[in-house]
Amino acid sequence: MGNAIGYLKWLGQGKQAFAPDRKEDFVETNIGFPCRVVTGNKAVQSVFDIDLFKKEEFFFGLIEIRKEFTEGVCPSVTSNGKIHEKNKALMMDVIAGAYEEIPTSTADAVLSNIATWGSTPTDFESKLMAVSAGIFLPTIFGRSTRFNPEDVNLYVKGATELRSDILAAVTREDLTETRRGMRSVLEKIKTSERYSQLIDLGRSHGLDEASTTGQLLFCVMFNAVGGTATNLVATFGRLDTISAEDRQELREEALAALRKHGGLTRAALEEMPKIESFVLEVLRTCPSPGVWSHIAARPTTVKYTTASGPKEVNIKEGERVYASPYWALRDPAVFDKPDDFVWRRFLGPEGEALREHHVTFHGRLTDSAAVNNHMCPGRDVALSVIKGSIAILNTFFGWELQERPFWTGTKVSRIGQPDNVVKVKSFWLQHPDDLKEIFPSHFEEIHDSLNSAVLQCP
Repeated sequence: MGNAIGYLKWLGQGKQAFAPDRKEDFVETNIGFPCRVVTGNKAVQSVFDIDLFKKEEFFFGLIEIRKEFTEGVCPSVTSNGKIHEKNKALMMDVIAGAYEEIPTSTADAVLSNIATWGSTPTDFESKLMAVSAGIFLPTIFGRSTRFNPEDVNLYVKGATELRSDILAAVTREDLTETRRGMRSVLEKIKTSERYSQLIDLGRSHGLDEASTTGQLLFCVMFNAVGGTATNLVATFGRLDTISAEDRQELREEALAALRKHGGLTRAALEEMPKIESFVLEVLRTCPSPGVWSHIAARPTTVKYTTASGPKEVNIKEGERVYASPYWALRDPAVFDKPDDFVWRRFLGPEGEALREHHVTFHGRLTDSAAVNNHMCPGRDVALSVIKGSIAILNTFFGWELQERPFWTGTKVSRIGQPDNVVKVKSFWLQHPDDLKEIFPSHFEEIHDSLNSAVLQCP
């Protein structure tokens, strides 16, 4: 299969372009260029070995990071070697500094944004992007700096493009607006109240100002804000696919924890195992990104086991090895009924054991992020944000979508989000007394914003 045909197949079929037959977990294919795509859960875990596989700098498979949107700096998520250790150490410290503020910031951002929505919020996915920005940016850059969520959204849209050497005939998009968004975001970063502290933090890891700024620009705006917004859309959409009884069960757990701890706190989040299981199942069935890009650092033989027995594959130095979390998280050797959405899957002792095979964050969920591994340094923060946001939305509010969300794995541009854009037909405050009890400072504004006639909706 030629490069152009392979690319077009991927463009039309998305993750289904390399659907496995489960007889062989390392499959030689062409998705715009020759490569191996790894689909089995155990086999995918082999590419986490940082000594055997290096990341493809500036690439997520067929998606390329535009260097002008990182100030020419290779982001931590795609860097290697000693520079990766410096980059990741910086981002781990940045995230650690923000971690304590995240629950409070999550509640404030969700509720303050809802107060502006009204009963028929339009462009709902962009509204969740604004929620994500409102959670992360104040905790990292300081609350006195006001980022424009629309500019952040423009930056996220412009930061990547389809791999330019695959199909020269692809029409280039007009970057005028996205570049304007980038300039705005970059200016806000450089004038933020914590910028000098962040630059000093970068220097403590051996990074100059330009390198530190480039890391903050991409890792915070694209990975943290954009990535979490994508997962919020998917998680919100999944709530619409479970029964009213299940929604109520999740609500009761969250309400009890919020009442006990007087709001959204780390302690409250720890007492929401059902919400956590729901979120983990969303991330299992709707992972993003769709593929991880690796290049063999040296010749190696990878051993693994499939349903048909032990296997091994020889990898050449420099060979592209792309791993698919989408198919790894649907491996029937690990997950029972892998194509079904089972939100209780990660509860109890069996659910705890399954976390070793949950690889959404470029590592096993049981692993901790370190400078010498691939695990996302923002995993715990991202989980806290998604859990907290969904807990608040499901506990106090009701909504009707224009159409039921669905996922086929074929939409390249939607990543882990539903194939159809999530649009809200109506939105209402479903439990005003509970909201007033737990978040009194937000109650009046939200109560006034949402149409009073809608408040009585069941």
